[in-house]
Formats: sequence, structure tokens, C-alpha cells
Amino acid sequence: MTIEEREELRLFVGKNADYYIAKWEELGETQKVSWNWAAFMFGLLWFGYRKMYPHAFVFLVFSLVLQFIQTAVKTHPIVIMLTNILISVVVGMFGNYLYYQYAKNKIKQIKESITDERQRTLEIVRNGGTSLSTAIAIGLLYLMASSIIEYGLQEDKIENIREQESINPWSS
Repeated sequence: MTIEEREELRLFVGKNADYYIAKWEELGETQKVSWNWAAFMFGLLWFGYRKMYPHAFVFLVFSLVLQFIQTAVKTHPIVIMLTNILISVVVGMFGNYLYYQYAKNKIKQIKESITDERQRTLEIVRNGGTSLSTAIAIGLLYLMASSIIEYGLQEDKIENIREQESINPWSS
């Protein structure tokens, strides 16, 4: 990593830049595994917080599809828990790598499209950094969509209860 690349990454990352740059230097160009506790603990929210919108979208869709399948086939809660832990471990292991690739690609796009150095610097800062409001919005979106999936798949159970309640126990 050159000094120029390091400074561009520092501008892009903003908060906790030293942590990420140190992790990325450890990774080098070939290694992909490096532990990130925030990515492990918060997954989807971490992607949103770090403004990794394409990653957040894919993770959101994947999580909702997985939830739909698990609910539809009535997956045992322990299997669901183990699946969620496995997904968190994978995100924790590859979060730094994904963020590094995302930051490098974003900076490259900006450098190719903006020639004025001052404007380029401002654009790198604007595109990077963090967004707590995005993380919260994505979290709320996930909660709403998840609730709709759960409620929608529970509707047939509610209908069965209504049918059972409408049966007159005194008639035969």
C-alpha cells in the first residue's frame, strides 16, 4: 500500500481509519481472512453504518429469503440459531476484506471521474465515512420486512384457529 493509497483510504474511512488501515496492511493483497468484531456482532447494520450499500442490500435480501425458507419449512430453532451464528462468523471473518475491496473500488471510481484534486478529496470523504442513520434505517427496514414474513406465514395458523373456534362443540 503506497502512502497516497493509505491517505486516500484514511480519508474514505474517517472514523477508526487507523484500525482498518492496520488490518488491511496485515491482509496484504492475497489474504482475505481478518477478524472484525463489529461485522460479526452487527452484520447488516455494520454494512449500513460503513455505507456499504450494495453489501447491505445483498445481506438484507439474503437474510429475508433465508428467514422465509426457515419459517415456511418450520426449521427447528436450534438450527436457525446455528445458521445465524455461522453467518455472523463468516461476516466477521471477511468483513475487513469486503470493506477494503469496497473502499478501493469506490476511490478508484472517484479518481477516474474527477480530475480536480480538491473536488476528488471532498468526494472521497463524502462517499466514505459512517452513517448511523443509515444503519438505523436498515435495521428498521429489516424488522418490518421480517415481521411481515413472520405474520404472513403465520396467517394460515390463525385461519386454522378461527375454523376451530367456529366449530360448535355441542353439535354432533
